[in-house]
Amino acid sequence: MIRKLLPLFLVAGLTACASSGTQNASSDTTPSSPVGNTSFTGTSAGGECDSQAVQQLVGKPYSQSLDRELQSKAGASQLRVLKPGQVMTLEYNPVRLNVIVEKDGSISALRCG
Repeated sequence: MIRKLLPLFLVAGLTACASSGTQNASSDTTPSSPVGNTSFTGTSAGGECDSQAVQQLVGKPYSQSLDRELQSKAGASQLRVLKPGQVMTLEYNPVRLNVIVEKDGSISALRCG
């Protein structure tokens, strides 16, 4: 008897896991919490990021005291610092400056997005 009911239970279980075909996608693309030890700073005011304005700082040692300077010079309303081995989300954010830091602590790249 149990052998005959086992396939029925398996099919019922798989049916419960199946997608209903509707998507409840949120229009909000900002992460609810940072991934890893990624540093986020943001202000409510600010425009689109211009990474060309801060390219002279590539190769310099990174410190948190540079955050405000980088953010204001680039015109970014958000700043994200990415250290080696950290996971990075791939959504594009035109008001965010990404600071990519090497193992030795130097800034290897400054990119908007």
